[in-house]
Amino acid sequence: LADVLGVSERILLSGRLVRHTKEVGNMQKIKFYICPHCGSFMQGTGENRVVCCSQPVGAATAKKADENHSLSVSETENDFYIEFSHEMTKEHFIGFVSYVSFDRVLTVRLYPKQDASVRFPKTYGGKLYYYCNRHGLFVHS
Repeated sequence: LADVLGVSERILLSGRLVRHTKEVGNMQKIKFYICPHCGSFMQGTGENRVVCCSQPVGAATAKKADENHSLSVSETENDFYIEFSHEMTKEHFIGFVSYVSFDRVLTVRLYPKQDASVRFPKTYGGKLYYYCNRHGLFVHS
């Protein structure tokens, strides 16, 4: 029955099957869900109930960048080259960077011991989201 309705067994058993249609597909309403235990993440444009590592995961709230999470953007060929002045150790690192425009999301996963930089094709009018494993989700528009 859960497969037919397109919901999880957990939602079906809760008895609260609610369809949220107002926000579906609107990239301006994107939400990021980041597991505090394993660092896995997902993105969604509607209301979602996310479970990872057997725990519910709520949507992260993006905050404006501070001086410890600043970035610089330069142009390289047909791309934007984005560098973060952030350490990339196993204890403290940028986990992913996503560029969100009106019709697409481009995401690059970063790992400790890697450079804190990404390249995205030149597109204008979007927002850049990035996640620090210690300080949370940031947004730069």
